[in-house]
Amino acid sequence: MKHLKVSHRPLLLMLLLSCFSWHGAFADEPTKIDWESLMPQDWNPNKVFDDLTDDQYYALSDSELMILEQTAQAMFDAAPVVDAFEGKQVKVPGFVLPLEFSDTLLKEFLLVPYYGACIHTPPPPANQIIYGNLKTGYELESIYLPVWITGTLNISRSQSQLNEEGVVDSLAVQSAYSMNVELIEPYIE
Repeated sequence: MKHLKVSHRPLLLMLLLSCFSWHGAFADEPTKIDWESLMPQDWNPNKVFDDLTDDQYYALSDSELMILEQTAQAMFDAAPVVDAFEGKQVKVPGFVLPLEFSDTLLKEFLLVPYYGACIHTPPPPANQIIYGNLKTGYELESIYLPVWITGTLNISRSQSQLNEEGVVDSLAVQSAYSMNVELIEPYIE
């Protein structure tokens, strides 16, 4: 029997090309991120309070406490961002705070990490709030249920006014990120 000489080059080329096409199939997949990843690792949101012992904190006068809270809110409003997420396709879970509707469809909103943020509690740091904008509206079933939002994340500081029904004053809320939202879907882990 004659020994056949077989070239492996075409086989290697096909294997290499299939690897690139396999990788390309997942290149458009958004990166799932959590809220902690939107905060620089070296940033401490509790820095204002860390220098005080419990006894010192409880001994503060009302005016001293108000100054401390204003200092903390100013720090939250200017919270630093993670530049690496600029222009990235991401998928983030959270709770929707509606800002604008068109008929019954949600058009603009804030996404926050936990239920009640900005409504029942002071706003979280700006790097924990995403301003979302939808080209096509979304039929929001409930503000009590978490959702996933998917789109291109941008570093874009903005201020939004939250109005609560029956309350005269609105709340100014700072966000450090924005997203042109391509998809909203119910949160399923």
